[in-house]
Amino acid sequence: MKTIQTSIKSVLFQSAVSLILLVLTGIIIGILMTPKEVPKNSDPPITMNTVEAVPIERHYGGIDFKVDGEVIPFRQLDIVPEIEGRIVYKSDNCRLGHSVRSGEILLRIDPTDYTLEVELLIETIEQAKVNLAENTVQIDNTKKELELATKQLELRQRDWERNQILAQRNAISAAELDTALSSLLSAEETIQKLNNQLNIYETQKNKFAVALRKEEITLKTVKLNLERTEVKAPINGIVTADSFEVNSFVQRGTSVAKILDTSKLEIQCSLYMKQIQWIWRQDGTENNGYVFPPTPATILYEIDGEQWTWEGTLQTLDGGGLNAVTRMVPCRVKVDDPQAVHSVHVAENSTNHAPPTLFSGMYVSIIVHSKPAVSLYRIPEKALLPGNTIWTATNGKLHRHTIRVATTIPDGVLFYADSEELSPSDLVVVSPLAAPVEGGNVRVINTGTKDVAQK
Repeated sequence: MKTIQTSIKSVLFQSAVSLILLVLTGIIIGILMTPKEVPKNSDPPITMNTVEAVPIERHYGGIDFKVDGEVIPFRQLDIVPEIEGRIVYKSDNCRLGHSVRSGEILLRIDPTDYTLEVELLIETIEQAKVNLAENTVQIDNTKKELELATKQLELRQRDWERNQILAQRNAISAAELDTALSSLLSAEETIQKLNNQLNIYETQKNKFAVALRKEEITLKTVKLNLERTEVKAPINGIVTADSFEVNSFVQRGTSVAKILDTSKLEIQCSLYMKQIQWIWRQDGTENNGYVFPPTPATILYEIDGEQWTWEGTLQTLDGGGLNAVTRMVPCRVKVDDPQAVHSVHVAENSTNHAPPTLFSGMYVSIIVHSKPAVSLYRIPEKALLPGNTIWTATNGKLHRHTIRVATTIPDGVLFYADSEELSPSDLVVVSPLAAPVEGGNVRVINTGTKDVAQK
């Protein structure tokens, strides 16, 4: 009986507790669901963000951009003898990898045959001169004889005329008249023979003169061949190939060695069309699309953190158009003095030395210094947001602008001045913005002059 009463009491107690909890829950929900009274005619609080801004700066230094390149030979020449013969001398420098100087004798071909030919031609020319001199004497003698014969003819002509007058008067016989006529004809025949002989001598003179000139030209050719027995280096350079030895026989036109020009070098590189446009638009230059105005460039080479530079010039295309794969423009940079090296950064206590020259095959960096005739502005890189967007703070208000970015430089971003109506007096926001709104209120600090409170 007691057990039943205890169970009833326990159930009643639990029911009472549950009921109390339900009532309390309803009261709390009612309180929470009751709307608060909002004061009428109250304005929302005004928020003002604090931003850091700096002035937009005009850029005057042109556009420097960096590309990669490979050093290639400016030219490589084949050493080709212009005559044939047996080699009797080879320079010690005419070996693979050795340096040679312009004008240095690399090899000598046996000159004996050419020397004898020169001597023979000299004798032939002397004989031709003798023949020409004899012919000249003959011409002079014939001309003198012709002068005498002409005078004799004049006498015979006068004698014939006198005899004709006498014959009309019957003062002489017919036989005497015939004798006078015969003498006249004989004198004319003598003059004709002398004129013919003179023509022959003058023709011979032309023939001898032509033969003499021919022999003199042949002598010059043989002397030139004699000079060509010494094959000299046409340029300063490095021997990259040699394929002959002493006592070997070489044919005319056969390559016996190769020399790499070290006085100048070129660097192959590729530029984007945007970079090509900067070069095209430089001040004071004419552009035909295929020839660049000479643009200075700095060649940079690095070894173990140490850097060296050379001066070069970008001025030619390496071909006539864009590369079909990379869609870039192949170009060449010329280095006029590969040995004029300058140190840029050398580690402290470094034992390394600057390379004495650029070498073919080096991979280098090229900094092209273009000066396009365009107006540019510069802003800090952190001011540029995705989508080429910047925010300016003008009269305490935020304004959004989209700019045309030219390039990024170490101290900021360059953009074209015609992007929007911006000027160097405008302040560009460089601090992070959380959900910026066009026309939002801001307070500007750290403008580079003094703090300005924009309201």
